[in-house]
Amino acid sequence: MGDDSHVATRKRSESDRMRFRLHLGRPLDFTYWSNRAIALIALIALLAAGVLAFTEETPSFLWAPAYVFGAWALGREVNPDHEWTALVAGIGAGAWVLAGQSPDAIGALFGLMVAARLVVNTTGRRPLVVDYMWAGALAIVISRTTAGWAAGFGIAIAMYIDDRMADEQRPMAVYAAALTALIATAVATASNVFPQAVPDVQSAVIIAVGAIALIAVSREPEVPVSVVDSRLKNLVAPTRLHVGRSLVAVLTFLATFLSGPGSTAVIPIAGTLVLALAANEAERIRRRAR
Repeated sequence: MGDDSHVATRKRSESDRMRFRLHLGRPLDFTYWSNRAIALIALIALLAAGVLAFTEETPSFLWAPAYVFGAWALGREVNPDHEWTALVAGIGAGAWVLAGQSPDAIGALFGLMVAARLVVNTTGRRPLVVDYMWAGALAIVISRTTAGWAAGFGIAIAMYIDDRMADEQRPMAVYAAALTALIATAVATASNVFPQAVPDVQSAVIIAVGAIALIAVSREPEVPVSVVDSRLKNLVAPTRLHVGRSLVAVLTFLATFLSGPGSTAVIPIAGTLVLALAANEAERIRRRAR
Protein backbone atom coordinates (compact mmCIF):
# COMPACT_ATOMS: atom_id res chain seq x y z
CA MET A 1 0.00 0.00 0.00
CA GLY A 2 2.84 2.36 0.92
CA ASP A 3 4.63 1.70 -2.38
CA ASP A 4 1.45 2.33 -4.37
CA SER A 5 0.92 5.60 -2.52
CA HIS A 6 4.50 6.66 -3.24
CA VAL A 7 4.11 5.91 -6.96
CA ALA A 8 0.82 7.80 -7.13
CA THR A 9 2.36 10.79 -5.35
CA ARG A 10 5.33 10.78 -7.74
CA LYS A 11 3.02 10.62 -10.78
CA ARG A 12 0.94 13.51 -9.45
CA SER A 13 4.13 15.50 -8.85
CA GLU A 14 5.29 14.86 -12.41
CA SER A 15 1.85 15.79 -13.70
CA ASP A 16 1.88 19.03 -11.71
CA ARG A 17 5.24 19.98 -13.23
CA MET A 18 3.96 19.20 -16.72
CA ARG A 19 1.07 21.63 -16.32
CA PHE A 20 3.44 24.57 -16.23
CA ARG A 21 5.38 23.53 -19.30
CA LEU A 22 4.50 24.56 -22.85
CA HIS A 23 3.79 21.39 -24.77
CA LEU A 24 3.97 23.28 -28.08
CA GLY A 25 7.34 24.80 -27.26
CA ARG A 26 10.52 23.53 -28.92
CA PRO A 27 13.45 25.22 -27.16
CA LEU A 28 16.79 25.47 -28.96
CA ASP A 29 19.19 22.73 -27.93
CA PHE A 30 22.65 23.92 -28.86
CA THR A 31 24.08 20.43 -28.66
CA TYR A 32 22.68 20.03 -32.21
CA TRP A 33 24.78 21.54 -34.98
CA SER A 34 21.72 22.78 -36.89
CA ASN A 35 20.55 24.84 -33.91
CA ARG A 36 23.99 26.39 -33.52
CA ALA A 37 24.04 27.08 -37.26
CA ILE A 38 20.68 28.86 -37.32
CA ALA A 39 21.64 30.97 -34.31
CA LEU A 40 24.81 32.05 -36.11
CA ILE A 41 22.91 32.77 -39.34
CA ALA A 42 20.32 34.83 -37.44
CA LEU A 43 23.11 36.78 -35.74
CA ILE A 44 24.76 37.52 -39.09
CA ALA A 45 21.38 38.62 -40.46
CA LEU A 46 20.91 40.90 -37.46
CA LEU A 47 24.29 42.55 -37.98
CA ALA A 48 23.66 42.99 -41.70
CA ALA A 49 20.18 44.34 -41.01
CA GLY A 50 21.56 46.85 -38.50
CA VAL A 51 24.06 48.17 -41.01
CA LEU A 52 21.48 48.44 -43.80
CA ALA A 53 18.85 49.99 -41.54
CA PHE A 54 21.36 52.64 -40.50
CA THR A 55 22.74 53.40 -43.97
CA GLU A 56 19.47 53.13 -45.88
CA GLU A 57 17.30 54.55 -43.09
CA THR A 58 14.82 51.72 -43.68
CA PRO A 59 13.80 49.88 -40.48
CA SER A 60 12.15 47.01 -42.40
CA PHE A 61 15.59 45.41 -42.76
CA LEU A 62 15.48 44.63 -39.04
CA TRP A 63 12.92 41.90 -39.72
CA ALA A 64 15.65 39.80 -41.38
CA PRO A 65 16.67 37.73 -38.32
CA ALA A 66 13.02 37.02 -37.53
CA TYR A 67 12.53 35.80 -41.10
CA VAL A 68 15.62 33.61 -40.78
CA PHE A 69 14.33 31.96 -37.62
CA GLY A 70 10.71 31.74 -38.77
CA ALA A 71 11.46 30.09 -42.12
CA TRP A 72 13.89 27.69 -40.43
CA ALA A 73 11.30 26.78 -37.78
CA LEU A 74 8.61 26.24 -40.43
CA GLY A 75 11.02 24.18 -42.51
CA ARG A 76 11.76 21.74 -39.73
CA GLU A 77 8.04 21.28 -39.05
CA VAL A 78 7.09 20.44 -42.65
CA ASN A 79 10.28 18.47 -43.35
CA PRO A 80 11.66 17.10 -40.08
CA ASP A 81 13.96 14.54 -41.73
CA HIS A 82 16.19 17.01 -43.58
CA GLU A 83 17.69 19.78 -41.46
CA TRP A 84 19.52 21.31 -44.42
CA THR A 85 16.26 22.35 -46.11
CA ALA A 86 15.24 24.37 -43.04
CA LEU A 87 18.65 26.06 -42.96
CA VAL A 88 18.48 26.94 -46.66
CA ALA A 89 14.94 28.27 -46.15
CA GLY A 90 16.15 30.45 -43.29
CA ILE A 91 19.03 31.84 -45.31
CA GLY A 92 16.76 32.53 -48.26
CA ALA A 93 14.13 34.25 -46.14
CA GLY A 94 16.72 36.46 -44.47
CA ALA A 95 18.25 37.35 -47.83
CA TRP A 96 14.74 38.23 -49.08
CA VAL A 97 14.34 40.92 -46.44
CA LEU A 98 17.93 42.15 -46.74
CA ALA A 99 17.34 42.56 -50.48
CA GLY A 100 14.67 45.13 -49.67
CA GLN A 101 11.62 42.94 -50.23
CA SER A 102 8.44 43.24 -48.18
CA PRO A 103 8.47 41.69 -44.69
CA ASP A 104 4.68 41.95 -44.42
CA ALA A 105 4.21 38.17 -44.19
CA ILE A 106 6.16 37.83 -40.94
CA GLY A 107 2.98 37.15 -38.94
CA ALA A 108 1.80 34.58 -41.47
CA LEU A 109 5.20 32.88 -41.37
CA PHE A 110 5.08 32.28 -37.62
CA GLY A 111 1.37 31.50 -37.68
CA LEU A 112 1.83 28.78 -40.27
CA MET A 113 4.73 27.38 -38.28
CA VAL A 114 2.49 27.01 -35.23
CA ALA A 115 -0.30 25.48 -37.32
CA ALA A 116 2.15 22.95 -38.75
CA ARG A 117 3.50 22.11 -35.29
CA LEU A 118 0.00 21.46 -33.99
CA VAL A 119 -0.90 19.06 -36.78
CA VAL A 120 2.44 17.30 -37.33
CA ASN A 121 2.88 17.10 -33.54
CA THR A 122 6.67 17.20 -33.66
CA THR A 123 6.71 17.82 -29.90
CA GLY A 124 4.95 14.50 -29.29
CA ARG A 125 2.73 16.05 -26.61
CA ARG A 126 -0.91 17.07 -26.43
CA PRO A 127 -1.42 20.84 -26.13
CA LEU A 128 -2.24 22.21 -22.69
CA VAL A 129 -4.68 25.02 -21.91
CA VAL A 130 -1.80 27.47 -21.83
CA ASP A 131 -0.72 26.27 -25.30
CA TYR A 132 -4.18 26.97 -26.69
CA MET A 133 -4.07 30.38 -25.02
CA TRP A 134 -0.77 31.55 -26.51
CA ALA A 135 -1.43 29.98 -29.91
CA GLY A 136 -4.85 31.62 -30.01
CA ALA A 137 -3.38 34.94 -28.93
CA LEU A 138 -0.83 34.72 -31.74
CA ALA A 139 -3.59 33.97 -34.25
CA ILE A 140 -5.52 37.05 -33.10
CA VAL A 141 -2.50 39.37 -33.16
CA ILE A 142 -1.38 38.39 -36.67
CA SER A 143 -4.90 38.69 -38.10
CA ARG A 144 -4.45 42.42 -38.64
CA THR A 145 -3.09 41.61 -42.11
CA THR A 146 -4.63 39.55 -44.90
CA ALA A 147 -1.95 36.86 -44.98
CA GLY A 148 -1.85 36.92 -41.19
CA TRP A 149 -5.58 36.20 -40.97
CA ALA A 150 -5.19 33.20 -43.29
CA ALA A 151 -2.48 31.82 -40.99
CA GLY A 152 -4.38 32.75 -37.82
CA PHE A 153 -7.51 31.03 -39.06
CA GLY A 154 -5.25 28.13 -39.97
CA ILE A 155 -4.13 27.86 -36.35
CA ALA A 156 -7.77 27.38 -35.38
CA ILE A 157 -8.17 24.68 -38.03
CA ALA A 158 -4.96 23.04 -36.82
CA MET A 159 -6.25 22.92 -33.24
CA TYR A 160 -9.32 21.03 -34.45
CA ILE A 161 -7.41 18.67 -36.77
CA ASP A 162 -4.88 17.82 -34.06
CA ASP A 163 -7.69 16.90 -31.67
CA ARG A 164 -9.51 14.79 -34.27
CA MET A 165 -6.32 12.86 -35.07
CA ALA A 166 -5.52 12.17 -31.41
CA ASP A 167 -6.44 8.93 -29.66
CA GLU A 168 -8.75 10.79 -27.30
CA GLN A 169 -10.80 13.84 -28.26
CA ARG A 170 -11.22 16.75 -25.86
CA PRO A 171 -13.97 19.41 -25.93
CA MET A 172 -11.37 21.96 -24.85
CA ALA A 173 -9.70 21.78 -28.27
CA VAL A 174 -12.96 22.39 -30.12
CA TYR A 175 -13.79 25.38 -27.92
CA ALA A 176 -10.30 26.82 -28.38
CA ALA A 177 -10.47 26.37 -32.15
CA ALA A 178 -13.89 27.98 -32.45
CA LEU A 179 -13.00 30.91 -30.20
CA THR A 180 -9.72 31.50 -32.03
CA ALA A 181 -11.41 31.45 -35.43
CA LEU A 182 -14.17 33.84 -34.35
CA ILE A 183 -11.96 36.40 -32.63
CA ALA A 184 -9.28 36.30 -35.35
CA THR A 185 -11.93 36.91 -38.01
CA ALA A 186 -13.48 39.72 -35.95
CA VAL A 187 -10.08 41.40 -35.63
CA ALA A 188 -9.44 41.00 -39.36
CA THR A 189 -12.85 42.48 -40.17
CA ALA A 190 -12.29 45.42 -37.83
CA SER A 191 -8.88 45.98 -39.44
CA ASN A 192 -10.41 46.00 -42.95
CA VAL A 193 -8.00 43.35 -44.21
CA PHE A 194 -10.50 41.58 -46.43
CA PRO A 195 -10.62 42.84 -50.04
CA GLN A 196 -13.86 44.55 -51.03
CA ALA A 197 -13.63 43.13 -54.55
CA VAL A 198 -11.91 40.23 -56.24
CA PRO A 199 -8.19 40.79 -55.57
CA ASP A 200 -5.97 41.81 -58.46
CA VAL A 201 -3.71 38.79 -58.14
CA GLN A 202 -0.31 38.41 -59.73
CA SER A 203 -0.79 35.54 -62.14
CA ALA A 204 2.71 34.07 -61.98
CA VAL A 205 2.76 34.02 -58.18
CA ILE A 206 -0.73 32.57 -57.73
CA ILE A 207 -0.13 29.86 -60.34
CA ALA A 208 3.19 28.89 -58.78
CA VAL A 209 1.80 28.75 -55.25
CA GLY A 210 -1.27 26.87 -56.50
CA ALA A 211 0.99 24.26 -58.10
CA ILE A 212 2.95 23.94 -54.84
CA ALA A 213 -0.29 23.41 -52.91
CA LEU A 214 -1.49 20.79 -55.40
CA ILE A 215 1.77 18.86 -55.13
CA ALA A 216 1.75 19.05 -51.32
CA VAL A 217 -1.79 17.69 -51.15
CA SER A 218 -1.37 14.97 -53.78
CA ARG A 219 2.11 13.67 -52.91
CA GLU A 220 2.36 11.70 -49.69
CA PRO A 221 5.62 12.15 -47.79
CA GLU A 222 8.04 9.30 -47.38
CA VAL A 223 7.75 7.60 -44.00
CA PRO A 224 9.69 9.89 -41.61
CA VAL A 225 12.65 8.62 -39.62
CA SER A 226 12.66 11.62 -37.25
CA VAL A 227 11.39 11.21 -33.72
CA VAL A 228 9.25 13.60 -31.70
CA ASP A 229 10.66 15.70 -28.87
CA SER A 230 8.86 13.94 -26.02
CA ARG A 231 10.51 11.28 -23.90
CA LEU A 232 8.55 8.57 -25.71
CA LYS A 233 10.62 9.28 -28.85
CA ASN A 234 7.97 7.98 -31.23
CA LEU A 235 8.50 8.47 -34.94
CA VAL A 236 6.74 11.43 -36.56
CA ALA A 237 3.48 10.08 -37.98
CA PRO A 238 3.45 10.16 -41.81
CA THR A 239 -0.29 10.90 -41.90
CA ARG A 240 0.14 13.90 -39.63
CA LEU A 241 3.10 15.13 -41.68
CA HIS A 242 1.07 14.89 -44.89
CA VAL A 243 -1.93 16.69 -43.41
CA GLY A 244 0.23 19.37 -41.78
CA ARG A 245 2.21 20.01 -44.95
CA SER A 246 -0.99 20.13 -47.01
CA LEU A 247 -2.65 22.55 -44.58
CA VAL A 248 0.30 24.94 -44.74
CA ALA A 249 0.33 24.77 -48.54
CA VAL A 250 -3.40 25.44 -48.90
CA LEU A 251 -3.29 28.30 -46.39
CA THR A 252 -0.32 29.79 -48.26
CA PHE A 253 -2.38 29.67 -51.45
CA LEU A 254 -5.29 31.37 -49.67
CA ALA A 255 -2.96 34.07 -48.32
CA THR A 256 -1.50 34.59 -51.79
CA PHE A 257 -4.93 34.98 -53.36
CA LEU A 258 -6.30 37.37 -50.73
CA SER A 259 -3.15 39.50 -50.67
CA GLY A 260 -3.59 40.59 -54.29
CA PRO A 261 -0.78 42.92 -55.38
CA GLY A 262 1.09 42.20 -52.15
CA SER A 263 1.15 38.46 -52.79
CA THR A 264 4.90 38.41 -53.42
CA ALA A 265 5.37 38.76 -49.65
CA VAL A 266 4.55 35.05 -49.24
CA ILE A 267 7.42 33.93 -51.51
CA PRO A 268 9.72 32.98 -48.57
CA ILE A 269 6.94 30.74 -47.22
CA ALA A 270 6.38 29.18 -50.63
CA GLY A 271 10.13 28.67 -50.98
CA THR A 272 10.22 26.78 -47.70
CA LEU A 273 7.52 24.44 -49.01
CA VAL A 274 9.36 23.93 -52.30
CA LEU A 275 12.48 22.84 -50.44
CA ALA A 276 10.47 20.40 -48.33
CA LEU A 277 8.71 18.90 -51.35
CA ALA A 278 11.93 18.66 -53.37
CA ALA A 279 13.70 16.90 -50.50
CA ASN A 280 10.78 14.48 -50.22
CA GLU A 281 11.01 13.57 -53.90
CA ALA A 282 14.78 13.15 -53.65
CA GLU A 283 14.30 10.88 -50.65
CA ARG A 284 11.68 8.90 -52.55
CA ILE A 285 14.12 8.32 -55.42
CA ARG A 286 16.93 7.40 -53.03
CA ARG A 287 14.83 4.81 -51.22
CA ARG A 288 13.53 3.28 -54.44
CA ALA A 289 17.08 2.97 -55.76
CA ARG A 290 18.22 0.77 -52.86
